[in-house]
Amino acid sequence: MNDHPNIVLITTDQQRFDSVGINGSSFMDTPRIDRLGHEGAVFRRAYCPNTVCTPSRASMMTGLHLSRHGAYNIGTSAVDHGLFLSHILRGHGYQNHHIGKAHWFPWGTENAETAKVDQKGTPFNDFAGFETAELSIGHATWGMTGHYRKWLERKGASPKDFNDHLVLTNDPNATADWDLPVELHSGTWVAERAIDFLKNRDRTRPFFLNLGFQDPHHPHVVPSDFHNRVDPEIVPLQGKSGQCEEFSPEHIRHFHDGTWEDSQFRGPFPIAGNESVAWYPYFQDEQKARTTKAYYYSMVQLIDEQLGTILDALDELELADDTLVIYTTDHGEMLGDHGIGQKGPLIYEGVTHIPLFMRYPKGFGSCDVEETVSLVDLVPTILDFAGVDDGVRRDGISLKARIQEGRPIERNGVRIEYKEEADRIRYKGWVTPEWKLAVYMGEEFGELYDLKGDPGENHNLFHDPDYLDIKMRLLIEMLHDMERSEPLSERLSRV
Repeated sequence: MNDHPNIVLITTDQQRFDSVGINGSSFMDTPRIDRLGHEGAVFRRAYCPNTVCTPSRASMMTGLHLSRHGAYNIGTSAVDHGLFLSHILRGHGYQNHHIGKAHWFPWGTENAETAKVDQKGTPFNDFAGFETAELSIGHATWGMTGHYRKWLERKGASPKDFNDHLVLTNDPNATADWDLPVELHSGTWVAERAIDFLKNRDRTRPFFLNLGFQDPHHPHVVPSDFHNRVDPEIVPLQGKSGQCEEFSPEHIRHFHDGTWEDSQFRGPFPIAGNESVAWYPYFQDEQKARTTKAYYYSMVQLIDEQLGTILDALDELELADDTLVIYTTDHGEMLGDHGIGQKGPLIYEGVTHIPLFMRYPKGFGSCDVEETVSLVDLVPTILDFAGVDDGVRRDGISLKARIQEGRPIERNGVRIEYKEEADRIRYKGWVTPEWKLAVYMGEEFGELYDLKGDPGENHNLFHDPDYLDIKMRLLIEMLHDMERSEPLSERLSRV
């Protein structure tokens, strides 16, 4: 038995908080994810640090916000990969392996993530601090790449063998049935390779296994032979409302109308996740809304089954008690909330509020955590359980004392940051159990929501004079949080 826990960090892509049964969603069938919650810690108010992939994923690996690690949007890269959790744990004796989506590097350039894979599918060596790595790039029908593709080819299959059959017209989510069988799905590959690692690991060292599922990111495609699907008739629909709620931020109408590309917010690159889609009429079409939602949630139920094989392997190999398993995602998905799809410079609950579960039977029992926490807290928490103190001042804090001893979290809220470009739309947000504030730099608009009295975030109170004191208090709390983790150099003398 290891003196330090093994660590399995499982990250899905673009998964909503309400896509898990234990989170109160009666229309979902996710017994394996629920199991992690029943046997460990359920975080009811977990938030992503950013609402697109690369910044949030870099934050998960560093415990830092984008304003410190530098990977501010898709197409960028962290300034120093030496700050990654993989480097730190490797330096303290852990065997590190990554499987699946990473997205720490720009996909459209030559780099460690887009390097050529040989015909044998040999894992990459020394990838972003991981001793070895097996990668896939993209999602679903446009994600049959890298080591995953070589695995398919070794099984006698090719991406061109599998057609997707669209079930809707003019559909930016590309909702479809897919000829690819479950046994060849990317999530099946992740699970199979994870189990192979667990069986053949170096048994003289603790391990850090990082798993990146591609789903349920769009396109919303489901293997045709997967039958545990969500019924479109039972998925919840947001009530029909005005095209823009009163006092909505100025940029929201561009998501509704598909006019972002012609707006003042457009930067030199297409916006991550939306571009010129007119989302409002899409989600006002009940057939489209119900169908694409059902396929999205069905993708999660497929992940749940794939997760189950990993959890079973941990049990069979007698590793479960000594392994800290963390299940989460990089950010959520609007999926029709407020008449918007996918993601972008948004702070609504659909895209910021995420699932997070931790299980470590040897370390703590089951518990519910109601305080706000963030993905930047993962690195400090993991290092705390691993007994590693490297002296780095991080934005995140360790949650170990909260989930192990029930101590209250010494922080009032969590920060969310967004930067489309240095001179385009950007915000800093602050979320507490009661309130949510977003300040858009260089803009006159902002957002303030009463999460208790208005959980649907339909009434923006940012310019309401009756809430000036609350807005000021939240702003000061956010500034305190920003200052708390500023890096310091060693002071050697007075002069």
